[in-house]
Amino acid sequence: MTEPNRLLRAARERLPSSTAPGEHATRAEVAEQVNRWLWETTGQRHDLDAHYLAKLERGVARWPNPAYRSGLRHVLGVADDAALGFRPPRRRTTEPPGADTSPSQPSAPRWDADGVLAQAAAITRDDLTPSTRRTALLTGLALAAELQPFLWPATAAGAGRRAAFTPPQLEAAERLVASLRSWRSAPGVLARSAVVAQLNSHVHRLRAAPQGTRETARAFRIGAELADIAATMAWDASEHGGAQQYFVLAAQLAHAGGDDALAAVALASLARQCFDLKRPRDGLEIVQLAQYGTRRTATPRLRAVLATREAWAYAQQGDDRAFDRAVGLAEDFHSEGAHDEDTRTPTARSLDQAELAGVIGARYRDLARYDPKHARTAQTYITRALELRHPSRLRNRAFDLIGLARAHLISREPDHAADLIVQAVPLAGPWATGRVGVKLQDFRREATPFAKVPAVRDAIEAINALTPAN
Repeated sequence: MTEPNRLLRAARERLPSSTAPGEHATRAEVAEQVNRWLWETTGQRHDLDAHYLAKLERGVARWPNPAYRSGLRHVLGVADDAALGFRPPRRRTTEPPGADTSPSQPSAPRWDADGVLAQAAAITRDDLTPSTRRTALLTGLALAAELQPFLWPATAAGAGRRAAFTPPQLEAAERLVASLRSWRSAPGVLARSAVVAQLNSHVHRLRAAPQGTRETARAFRIGAELADIAATMAWDASEHGGAQQYFVLAAQLAHAGGDDALAAVALASLARQCFDLKRPRDGLEIVQLAQYGTRRTATPRLRAVLATREAWAYAQQGDDRAFDRAVGLAEDFHSEGAHDEDTRTPTARSLDQAELAGVIGARYRDLARYDPKHARTAQTYITRALELRHPSRLRNRAFDLIGLARAHLISREPDHAADLIVQAVPLAGPWATGRVGVKLQDFRREATPFAKVPAVRDAIEAINALTPAN
């Protein structure tokens, strides 16, 4: 028997009617508001109607499409899909004759340990082979289908045939990962091929190791961190197809190793890449997948990371109300986790007070594209980030200075913005060919209306000397 979706109905009945004072909203009113909001925010027409809402409330349908879920969350004022009783379809272990085996419900797992290791070996092998072929970038439904198995239980790999990982070997590998992360942040010191080669070797060892042991699970997590480093290096070099491939692989390896917190961090990085590519809807889908998959296990610090990513999506879409809610959650979660830091996952442990302020400030700057009043708030947060940054974090300081300069352009203070860019350029030099250079190019483009201001002209000349215009 179908179970009614009481959460969705209760949320609708909390919403006042727009036409009948004292009454709650009808299904038709909710559908109309969702369609109007989707048109205003996406420019696309949608046809949600009272009939389909009735099916959702009766539980006949449980997982509406991403646009409808986003619109219903906004109109009904909730933070996530779970608050509306929405549940993604579960994988079936056996399929009766005539069962639906569409991509949303595959008949066999794609994130089982054997499959993930085979895929990791193929990806790293191809990456180490000279080729002009570029990895295609998945978007929309194709990307969502690729990530959905994160919600399914991990399946152990088959029995290995060689010696297990020993604790000293795992400790040495973890020290190497820490070193590689440090070297990655120092430009010119480490080539991505070195990280990929290490991952390839590690994966081959994993395929031969006995499965289901504590040591092997730990080895899967090491592989996930290596994949995350390779992904970030590809992203910094604007090789977005390769970056996406390795971020997904990092999530798969972590999930296969039983560490969904680390998998969620990889998904958060993948969402961040989507925002960098101005694809907020894809990014929001990924963040909410990570939030749903870790809803019972996430530490406050991980929840804070995911909330900042959610806020990023709303900022890029100009949704003030949802943005304010997500930022408030991020700050609350971060405060709650101040004395209980998640030290196992790289993004969670790096979200200190400076990083939190910098991320929120940059998102207020995104929101200021829709309403310039938010530029002042962006400046306050980013200035605080600069005050809190350790002097050794040169790359982060460069990002902060550029972001602050762009916020001052929005508030029409070109001289101040130019001064900040002059400070940023010497720091940005080593990373000029990566994302720091892209942000400088963004400033150059946004500063065009002030091109006659002498200080801005000087700042643009400094940028041109570092990263020539395309």
